[in-house]
Amino acid sequence: MPTTFLSIGHFCYDVSPNGYILGGSASYSTLTARNLGHHARAVTAVGTNFDRQNSLLTGIETVYHESRDTTIFDNQYDEKGHRQQFILGVAQQLKGNDVPTEWRNSDIAYLCPIADEVSPEVVHCFGEDTLIGATPQGWLRQWNADGKVEAKRWETAKDILPYIDVLILSDEDLRTHPDELEKYIGLAPTVVLTQGARGATLFQNGTQLESDAYPVAEVDPTGAGDVFATAFLINYYQNRSVEVALNFAHCVASFAVEGIGTSRIPKFAQVMSRLQT
Repeated sequence: MPTTFLSIGHFCYDVSPNGYILGGSASYSTLTARNLGHHARAVTAVGTNFDRQNSLLTGIETVYHESRDTTIFDNQYDEKGHRQQFILGVAQQLKGNDVPTEWRNSDIAYLCPIADEVSPEVVHCFGEDTLIGATPQGWLRQWNADGKVEAKRWETAKDILPYIDVLILSDEDLRTHPDELEKYIGLAPTVVLTQGARGATLFQNGTQLESDAYPVAEVDPTGAGDVFATAFLINYYQNRSVEVALNFAHCVASFAVEGIGTSRIPKFAQVMSRLQT
């Protein structure tokens, strides 16, 4: 049965050799939800240079808030797959009153900042029946005058984590401050730590569950974490089994890394053809 999946965060542009391409956690997550057959919604902020008629976004119900700039990232990877980012523009912050009242009963709400743009107050917009997930990467970023992005500690974690259901983050998010993981586990009911090709570890109620990634030839890891998170949240909402949701999420994400950008986010039938039970 289709669910209503709402993402809150910036649609952005990523620099590529061929110019700007669509990026941002809100883009990857809503494209994933749509492709899997669900009702995808987004609350975002962009500047006038953002193409709102982008055919990639067809079928995604979006509330755009006007901003002076569009968020733009230049992602550069080294031979070990570590990313150095430069931010070339930042759209405005998203606050609680930016979420339409009629969207606050969505089945799933996904808080997915990329540039510290989701205000902590947003977590209080939703009713008790909404499954709230979050990825923290945007809350873990700061940048200097030249736009070079560096890691920072998540100052507002205590204002957000006790009020969500699932936190999904990557080992890359913890590279600078690995000691923060224990704090997150203590604050959030369920935490999923993804580790790329090495799979994921789920922490819940004092227990730990390991899960394996699907082995594929990786072309581009950008956005894979958001594809994984979206698939996990949708499946968990439907089945309430963390084991089943982890397997489903690994399968969906395995497609996403096989191509550049959003190009390989799969349809549901593709996932079913690869899913291992």
